[in-house]
Amino acid sequence: MKTVDENIPPALRQRRPRPVRALPAPRACGCLLVRLEPRHTAMFRFLLEAAGHTAAFSVLEPKTALLKVFFSPHCEDRARRTLEEIGQTLPLRVLEWPARRRSDAS
Repeated sequence: MKTVDENIPPALRQRRPRPVRALPAPRACGCLLVRLEPRHTAMFRFLLEAAGHTAAFSVLEPKTALLKVFFSPHCEDRARRTLEEIGQTLPLRVLEWPARRRSDAS
């Protein structure tokens, strides 16, 4: 006699979730500035979201398209690589975030 799971294709069977090792909560997010042409802002959003939501952004200056890109410090390398890949499609400049964190100032 077959069990219920044997009648269901393997791809549709319920799987037990694997335990995920939690990373420590970051104290602050990582930030970068991105400057590009205002007409490319929508495409930038599309490409950034297509990269797996590694980062998000906020528009600081709409007329000059100065963007603040923020991400988890744990994903900084991935976010920078994503911005490099987007830079192959769109003309953009990635700048360091000018604000210094308290831990950096001491």
